Amino acid sequence: MKKPGSDIGRLETLVRQYRNDIEHLVKERNEYLIVSAHQMKSPLSTIIFSINTLIGEYAGKLNSKQLGIIASIKRSADTLQNLIMDIIELEKLRTGKVEFEKIDLVETSMLAIEELRDKIQEKGINFEVNLPNKVLVIKGHRLGMKHIVYNLIENAIKYSNRDGDVSFIVGFDESERTITATVADKGIGIPEKEQENIFKEFYRAPNARRFDATGTGFGMVIVKQVLELFGGSIKLRSKENEGTQMIFSVPLLEVKNRSITIEEEERKNKKIVVIGGVTAGPKAASRARRLDPYAEIIIFEKGNLLAYAGCALPYYISGHLKSQKDLLDALSGFQGGADHFRSVKGIEIKNLCEVTKIDRKNKTVYYKDLMTNMEYTVPYDSLILATGSSPVIPEIIGVNLQNIFVLHGIYDSEKIKTAIANDMARDIVILGGGLIGVEVAEALTVSGAKVTIIEKRGQILSFLDPELSALVERHMIHRGIRIIKNESVSKFIGKNRVKYVQLSNFRLQTDLVILAMGINPNVGLAVQAGLAKGPTGAIAVNEYLQTSDSFIYAAGDCAETRHVVLEKPYYLPLGSVANRMGRLAGGNSTGKQNNKFSSVTGTIIIKVFDFHVAKTGLSEREAKENGYDSVSSYVPEYDREHFIPGAEIINIKMIACRETKKLLGVQIVGKGDVAKRIDIAAMVISKNGKVEDILSVDLGYAPYFSNAMGAIIVSANVLQNKLDGLFDGVTANEVQSLLQNGGEECVFLDVRTPQEYEEERIPGFDLIPLENLRRRIDEILPGRRVIIACGTGAHSYQAALILKANGFQDVKILEGGLKMWPFKVSRE
Repeated sequence: MKKPGSDIGRLETLVRQYRNDIEHLVKERNEYLIVSAHQMKSPLSTIIFSINTLIGEYAGKLNSKQLGIIASIKRSADTLQNLIMDIIELEKLRTGKVEFEKIDLVETSMLAIEELRDKIQEKGINFEVNLPNKVLVIKGHRLGMKHIVYNLIENAIKYSNRDGDVSFIVGFDESERTITATVADKGIGIPEKEQENIFKEFYRAPNARRFDATGTGFGMVIVKQVLELFGGSIKLRSKENEGTQMIFSVPLLEVKNRSITIEEEERKNKKIVVIGGVTAGPKAASRARRLDPYAEIIIFEKGNLLAYAGCALPYYISGHLKSQKDLLDALSGFQGGADHFRSVKGIEIKNLCEVTKIDRKNKTVYYKDLMTNMEYTVPYDSLILATGSSPVIPEIIGVNLQNIFVLHGIYDSEKIKTAIANDMARDIVILGGGLIGVEVAEALTVSGAKVTIIEKRGQILSFLDPELSALVERHMIHRGIRIIKNESVSKFIGKNRVKYVQLSNFRLQTDLVILAMGINPNVGLAVQAGLAKGPTGAIAVNEYLQTSDSFIYAAGDCAETRHVVLEKPYYLPLGSVANRMGRLAGGNSTGKQNNKFSSVTGTIIIKVFDFHVAKTGLSEREAKENGYDSVSSYVPEYDREHFIPGAEIINIKMIACRETKKLLGVQIVGKGDVAKRIDIAAMVISKNGKVEDILSVDLGYAPYFSNAMGAIIVSANVLQNKLDGLFDGVTANEVQSLLQNGGEECVFLDVRTPQEYEEERIPGFDLIPLENLRRRIDEILPGRRVIIACGTGAHSYQAALILKANGFQDVKILEGGLKMWPFKVSRE
């Protein structure tokens, strides 16, 4: 078993090496300094990413000493990364690549102090600020000035004891045209003999190194040189064990009276806290930042990694995505993870921090730092809950045996990949034939494993109607997946590691089990805070995504939505919905927009090997359960002109209300392109459209992209014919039932060519090719119901017209033909 010690040692060595490289870079300063510093950013980011990966890989296996070492390495790497940024900014100032402008020293100082709020709070510092209520205009660079104030106050905090005193006082002399600022502390002080070295590169006093191991010894160099570039100066007064005063001055250009604008008032007060950092949370924070550049935004994430593509986990297991970094980069717009949010978006990230309580009365969040077990609080004006969901863990004997996993995050996927690699898992059992179970089944076959899905219902992918589900099931079986339906696991058997799965009458040997039995919304924190749950069990929200507390929003897998057709609350835990909810909640939380979240159509799309599966709106089963008298059509159609290389069949089921002709739902499965067809249907359903609304859409056409009519329009035409009484169809399930029960009063007629019939046919159907039907019509017994089959239903429709013209009254067409026949067929 791999041990963490070697990885920890390797990272320590790398960080030490990069510190030495940075010191050498600065000492050998030349015209390529900025380029060289930029080149060092990427390796340091990789080290920080490796640290995060290490924490996840050995989650629960690290002792307190190892956790402390890792925390120290991470602090050092973060410090070095910040140092590189400082070097780059300083060099830009030194080389004149940044133009100076008029800036307000008071405003800039307030921004620096705001960024230090957490450090002040965490150490319990008694912080005194005395700033003139004036606009003190200097000529300089805003970022450089902020860095001066930030660095000096941060040092004062760092070298003070817990509950120590730190002050920042700014004064000005208008007649002398000078501003003087003092940062004072009562901390460890600087020994007198060391004071002349404080402004030397990479120098740290011995007592400072003993008191706090972090730091680069470069910060004071930057402060002094930037001040000199601004025409200012700095001096210090200090006594060891009594404290330090840092006094700097800069030229004053002018003094103005300060008037508080609405924007400044908002900037001063707005604090947005986001709980959850995977999908909806980062999206919410990003949108809030876009609308409010001054808000203080914090994301809390209990895990270590931020903003990754959870829906891409099966692709990571299969090897399509090669690394954890690929998963992080797969979430569009969030490449770079936590560092991206901190440095680019200016959003504070508190990962490995668990929110434990929400005090709604005082608008305060309580949280625990999982690395140190220290507890803190943070106030909020707006709070966004994006707490996600948790996998269902069944209460089955032996469920805690080794090699039984869920797939709900990066670390779960890492464990599965490791188990497959190390233990050579060859027999894998998946409990659950829903979205997760089906997608991960394909991913696991890449390893060469024999995969079995156990589903307690009578079909997989229960969001589909049975006949569409059967087509997917047949394809999966063809690709080597074993599917056992109408079965439940009673226990897992094994000594330490799972060896068998016990079913009702037999047991399966297995090396690894994946639990894919669904998810539950994480509502514990919300319920503890007294927020209302909805009928779905998720957090209840209004159309603005506000919870029962108007200052608290909820988005993503923890919150319910509303279904446009059902017109009632609906739970749809999908990444697409989470992103949309997060964006809207983030915008509304700023108070700068008040947008409504549209009801969902329940659109789902997945890939199953080379089969594509999609659904929007209601299934026929759901329509009937909710009181609709529904009509359905079944149409197999090529996704482009059949003569174009790569053209494939897609099987479309379309459902409408018989009375209103309102489009209720669409399901599509097949090897062809289903995405654009399902999106067209989703748009029509979202607007409460009718079947005829699809017929009126002017879709793009070229042979390479579509057939002339368009598959979705062909399907709508068939359904419109049924609604108008021009098409009389019968479903595959109904035909199968008639065949199994004798069907003595029926004639089963196949009107394809003899060659097609020989290659594949439904048992019980007799052949009369369409071109021979008129002259052989006397062979069909009169007074019987005639059920006609062909490849897709198109030729059957022509045959039905011929029979009806010749006096046959009861003629039915097998909808979808043999292309959509989900049951067994006879072959040569």
